[in-house]
Formats: sequence, structure tokens, C-alpha cells
Amino acid sequence: MDSRRLAYQLAVKNNIKNPFKGGFAGRYWLKGFLKRHHKILSIRQPTGTSQARANGFTKERIDEFYDNLKKIQADKCFPAARIFNVDESGLSIVQSKIPKIIARKGKKQIGAMTSAERGSLITIVICMSPAGIFVPPMIIFPRKNMSNALMRGAPVGSIGRVHPSGWIQTHLFTEWFQHFVEYVKPTEASPVLLILDGHYSHTKNIELIDLAKQNHVTILSLPPHCTHKVQPLDRSFMGPLKSYYSEEVRLFLRETNRPLTPYDVVELFAKLLLMVSELLEYIRLIEIYLLKPIT
Repeated sequence: MDSRRLAYQLAVKNNIKNPFKGGFAGRYWLKGFLKRHHKILSIRQPTGTSQARANGFTKERIDEFYDNLKKIQADKCFPAARIFNVDESGLSIVQSKIPKIIARKGKKQIGAMTSAERGSLITIVICMSPAGIFVPPMIIFPRKNMSNALMRGAPVGSIGRVHPSGWIQTHLFTEWFQHFVEYVKPTEASPVLLILDGHYSHTKNIELIDLAKQNHVTILSLPPHCTHKVQPLDRSFMGPLKSYYSEEVRLFLRETNRPLTPYDVVELFAKLLLMVSELLEYIRLIEIYLLKPIT
């Protein structure tokens, strides 16, 4: 599917007339492409995600990533303030866990207020540098139409977008990247390194790759199936943020005695973002700057 998506993007970019529909090259095109290049390409069954993660996190892959990082640093010498890591995380509109409470013995059912919108997920795109510089986040709501009221209390400079799934999409990440460029202002004299994972919206995106070249941004992808171990923001920032968020939702429900809605989430998130950023020492981001993992 990724190959067909990239083929479509390349055809559009180069104004090549084609019969492709729906943002993908056709299956017959792919079959012919593989036949023409059968000596170097083949279709293989991918490993399941959990198994791939277990097999993928190897010393060789991690060493390869840091070797690539060292080569980039030797060439460009990015200071800490010009190295950024981007990651996405989902904030649920309902608590993932309902905390235990103390109640009178013999009472069979104890009620606790929860959100009415079970399953709704809001995606937050977070980006920061080892120097503690935060790029205002992109917030993606699980809706078809955007309302300014959803961004009430958002961190200054944040941008809001919508998609029915609430998840990041290729075009949305491209919009985020344009927002990133506007904020950090990379130039030929002051380029930027952006470290990200290998999600298709990041790496299978011709428009993004072109924008990076045009705007003096070097992109380095983390090793596949290793981001749960080495993604700096995932390890050092998102965990505490989600823990604080769950507690804040619990307090909100108790104090307001009403369900949490998408219109409440951003204000809670903004408060927590400030709290977490003040508490953390950016250990895992600093390890990227030091060119070696901290154990």
C-alpha cells in the first residue's frame, strides 16, 4: 500500500498522466512494476507488530541509528537548540482507568462519573528540543468540522485540525511540518535536525521530503519497531503527561459533576503541558544530543 501511495504522489508531483484513483496506484500497476524489477524486489509477508518490536530492538539497529546521527552531526554540527524530536500521542476523552475508591461494605455497586464520549481520541503532536524549546502543538479532533471553541485555552501558537478518526494523516503531518518551519525558522546558515519515527505520514510523504530540502531541515528516522524503546519524547515526556492527564480528568469529573467533552480537553492539556515541561530534565532528548544512549 505504501508503494502504491508513493507512486501516486510521484506521478502527481511530476505531472505524469495516469489512471490512478483514490490517492493510490492500481494493483495492476504494482504487479507490472514488480515484474519489471523482479531481480531486486519481491513481496514478503511482514512480521506482526508485537513480534517485530521484539525482534527489531537490537543493538545493531540502535548502533546504526547513532552512527547515522554522528555522521549528520559531524557534517552539520547542530547545536541543542536546533535539534528537535516530534511525536504524537492520543488523549482519550474518557479515563482509561477508573480509580478505586473506599466505600461501605455491602454496597454492591459504586458509581463514578465518566465521559459520555467513550472511544473518542484527540491526537496531540508534540515537538521539542534538548534545549527545552517547545513548538506549539497541533491538536487533531475526531470531527468533520472545526470549531474555534475546541481550542479554548490552548497553548499560545497552537493549531487545531480535524479528522473523523482523530489520528494523524499524511496531509495533516505536512501541515504540521509547515507550522514547524514557520516557528523554528531554519535557514542555510542555521539549519535544523528533526528526529521522528517511521510512520507512513512522516516518511512515505514526497511533499514533506521536498519541503524539508527546500527549508534546510534534515530528517532522521528512528529505527523501525524500536520507538517504544528509543523515541525520546515517548520515553521521557508522553508518559508523565498521560499520567497527569488521567489524574486531571478524574479531578475534573469529581469537581464539575459533569462529563468531559472535547471542548474541555485542550484547556486541561495546556495546564499539564506547562507542569510537565517544568518538571522534566529532558534526559532522553539530551541523550540524542550527546550521541549516545543514557542507561
